[in-house]
Amino acid sequence: MYEDYFGLERPPFKITPDTSLFYDGGKRGDILAALVYAIHRGEGIIKVVGEVGSGKTMLCRMLQLRLPDTVEIVYIANPSVSAEDILFVIAHELSLQVTKQASKHEVMHMLQDYLLQRHMENKQVVLFIEEAQGMPLDTLEEVRLLSNLETDENKLLQIILFGQPELDRNLSEQSIRQLRERITHNFELAALTQDEIHNYLNFRMREVGYTGPELISTAVAKKVEQHSEGLLRRINIIGDKILLSAFAEGTHNLTSKHVTAAVNDSAFNQEAPRSKSRIFWWLGLLAVIALLFALYQSHSHWMATLAVDLMPKQENAVKNDNPITDIAPQAIETSPDKAQGDTATDSGLEPTIEQPAAAAEVIQVEVATRQENGTLTQQDDAVVQPKGVAVQQDDAVAQSNEVAVQPVEVAVQEEVEVVAQEEVEVVAQGEVEVVAQEEAELAQAEAVNKPVGEDRILQNALDQAASSVALVTETSSNHNLTTDYDRWLNAKLQQSRDWLIQANRNSVSIQVFVRSKTAVRELVYYLRNEWPLDLSETYLYEVNTQGRGIYRVFYSEFDSLSRGRSQLERLPESVKRNSPYLHSVYRMQKALL
Repeated sequence: MYEDYFGLERPPFKITPDTSLFYDGGKRGDILAALVYAIHRGEGIIKVVGEVGSGKTMLCRMLQLRLPDTVEIVYIANPSVSAEDILFVIAHELSLQVTKQASKHEVMHMLQDYLLQRHMENKQVVLFIEEAQGMPLDTLEEVRLLSNLETDENKLLQIILFGQPELDRNLSEQSIRQLRERITHNFELAALTQDEIHNYLNFRMREVGYTGPELISTAVAKKVEQHSEGLLRRINIIGDKILLSAFAEGTHNLTSKHVTAAVNDSAFNQEAPRSKSRIFWWLGLLAVIALLFALYQSHSHWMATLAVDLMPKQENAVKNDNPITDIAPQAIETSPDKAQGDTATDSGLEPTIEQPAAAAEVIQVEVATRQENGTLTQQDDAVVQPKGVAVQQDDAVAQSNEVAVQPVEVAVQEEVEVVAQEEVEVVAQGEVEVVAQEEAELAQAEAVNKPVGEDRILQNALDQAASSVALVTETSSNHNLTTDYDRWLNAKLQQSRDWLIQANRNSVSIQVFVRSKTAVRELVYYLRNEWPLDLSETYLYEVNTQGRGIYRVFYSEFDSLSRGRSQLERLPESVKRNSPYLHSVYRMQKALL
C-alpha cells in the first residue's frame, strides 16, 4: 500500500523470514558463522536459545543456505512427536523405505546403515529441530541416543536444537542430564539495543529499494526500543505500522507520534515497557530506603540530645541526694530491713563472721592420721595458716574468710615414688633372667666347642643365596616373556598393515574394540589365548588420538554393507559387548597408512 509512496520494491518489515533481508547485527552474523564452523568440525549437539520473535527461524533458514551441498539437512518443524515415532519421522525425511510394520529396532539399523553410507561418501547429515522446548523429554532422550552413532573421529549425525528459554528449563531436569552433557555449543540470541534497532530499520529500508534520506531517526529508534523490547518480530510490526501511519498522514517525516500510533494499534500496546518500569520500581525502592534511613538518623540524634540534657540533672540529683521529679516522679520506698542494714553500715559496725569449725576438724584429723602412719615429711608438719584479708573501701567492710589449704601434693608424690620403685624392680628382675638365660646358652655352647649362633648365621646365608637365585630366575623368565610378547605384537602389526595396503578401498571392515596402549600385555594375551574369532583375519593398528596411544582391532573384510551387517549380527556375545560397528576401508587407509 505504502510501497510506491516511499519508493520501495517490496514491503520491508514482513514478519515472515526473508533471508534476503537478514541483518547480521546484534551478533546474529557471528552466531551464524560459529554454527557453520561447528558443523564442519563434526560437533555433536548444538543449542540455540532465544525469546519469542528474536529471529531463530531466520537464523535456521540462513544456516541451511550457508551449508555446502555435502551436508544433508533433516528439518523437523513440529516438535510434538512421541518417542516411538521420532525415528520414523527422521527416516521419512531421509526418504528411507520404511514400512508401517517395521519395528523400532529395524528402523534404527536402517538409519545407521544410511548414515554410514553417507559417511563413506564424505557427507554429513544434520538434524534441525525447531521449537525444541515443546518436544517431550522422552523424545529428546531418543534423539540423544541417535547422537551415539559415531566413528572414532566423527559423529554420524549432528543435532541442532532451536528453542525458547523454556528449553533450558527442560534440559535442567535430572532425567535428561545425559543430553545436557553432550551439548558442545550454546548460543543465545539477545535483544537488539537502541543503536542496533536504528541500524536495522534503515538497513531494511535500503534493501527493499529506498534511496532517499534516512527515514528512521535515533529518537524514533529509541521509542521503538521501549515498546518492542528489542525483539525482531515486534520491531517489524511497529516498523510496518509506522510507515502506514506516515502514508496516511501524507508525510515523510517520521516522528515519535507515528511510533505511538503504531504501538496503540498493536496487540502488545497495553504492555508497559519493562525497562522503564523496572527503573521506576528501583527508584521508588531507593527512595523508601533513603526515607527510612533519614528517620533512623533523626531518631538517633534525638535520643543523643535527650541523653545530654538529662545527664546534668542526674549528677545534681546524686550530689543533693534528692530525687529528680522530672525523671522519676514516683517515691522510692525503702524496706525496714534494708534501712536497718544501711544504718549498721553507716555506723561503722563490722558484722561478725564465724570460723568454719568443720574445716578445722578435718585438717586436725588428717594431720593426726599422717603422724601415726609416719608418712608426713617435714614440710607436711608446717601447716599453712589461713589468712584473712580485709579490704575497706568507701566505709564498706568486706568479710574476711579463712581458707584451709590441704597439702595433697605430698600424698601424690609418695604414690608416684612407690609405683616407680615397683617398676624398677620388675625391669631389674627381667634383666637378671635374660642374663641368666644367655649365660646358660653360652655354657652349653662351650661344652660342645661350637661358636654361639653359628647355625643361625649359616641358615641366614643359605636363605639369602636362595633368594638371589630365585630373583635371577624370575627376571630371566620375565625378560623372555616380554621378548615373546613384543615379537608377536610386531608381527601382527606388520601383517595388519600389509592387509590394509592391498585391501579394496570400497569394502568395509568391523571395528570390534579399542584398547589403551598401557594395556598391551593384556591385549596380546587375550588375542592369543581367548579370542573367539579367526585370528588370521583379525587386524591390529596402533594410533595416537588426543595425545593418547591406543590399539584399534578390526575383523575381516566385506565387499558390501549388507555382508558386513550380516557378519556383525553373527558376532559372539562377548564381542558384541564392545559395541562393534562397520568402518570404511577407504577411511582406514587414509587414517592408518
